[in-house]
Amino acid sequence: MTLEAPMRCSALAEELGEPMAGTVDQQVRWLLVEDRSAWGSEAVRDVIGEQRAAVAKRLGMRVQLVRRREGLPDPDAPRRVTLVDTDDRVIVSRQIRSLEDLDVEAAASQPVGDFGDAVDGPMFLVCVNGKRDACCALRGRALMTALAAEEPDAAWETTHLGGHRFAANLVCLPDGIVYGRVRPDDGLRLAAAYRAGRLDPALLRGRSAWPPSAQVAEGELRSSLGLDGVEDLALVAVEGDGELATVTFEVGGATHRLAVRAEPSEPPRPTSCRGDKLEAPIHWGLA
Repeated sequence: MTLEAPMRCSALAEELGEPMAGTVDQQVRWLLVEDRSAWGSEAVRDVIGEQRAAVAKRLGMRVQLVRRREGLPDPDAPRRVTLVDTDDRVIVSRQIRSLEDLDVEAAASQPVGDFGDAVDGPMFLVCVNGKRDACCALRGRALMTALAAEEPDAAWETTHLGGHRFAANLVCLPDGIVYGRVRPDDGLRLAAAYRAGRLDPALLRGRSAWPPSAQVAEGELRSSLGLDGVEDLALVAVEGDGELATVTFEVGGATHRLAVRAEPSEPPRPTSCRGDKLEAPIHWGLA
């Protein structure tokens, strides 16, 4: 059986009960470029240029545009550029006068501390890029409005994060923790919990520093042990490739190993409001 697209992709994913765990692309470093222009469907490429975007992709670094609000950009105003290492849990920032000063390759490869000055976190990112997918505008905007009222210095609008069918998406930096299906009241609760060093496994899509297999294993282990502290567990190793993997964690000095398997989701479904292609997303689960 296959499905057409009778509803928005986020509503369809919910109706199908599509799991969110393990749906975050593994990218350790995030480069956040401040930009107030109107964002199109390929906003990052349009703003920083195709060559810089290609270099970032080749080096495995995620690039996001961020802003407090949309407005007319001032060509003479400096831009804030922020580099986040989600493995080292470090945020640094600096200002550039022009995008010509944006060295993507250096940001991806040099020591984080060489890029800019240390910044106190956290940072909360909400995708509102409606030109990429309507769900991000419809659900993301409501979340951003609520979050900005309580976290005016920490909340940022951002471009496409991947997984618009899980909108609204919320990123907590510097850990690279990504949540999905976040309602406005959820966002306030999740932000407060993150500031207190806790997370919510129920809405967790994963951590961007870890591969999808480890993201799923983390959720399963947290559920079985009742863990909600961000630092309650440490990833030790991920072994295997293809469809099977063994993920090892350390929790309070004890070692835990979980075997997980990747399988396609059924039935095939649209994964975006913009496309009519039917896909069977790959999801990891306990083997």
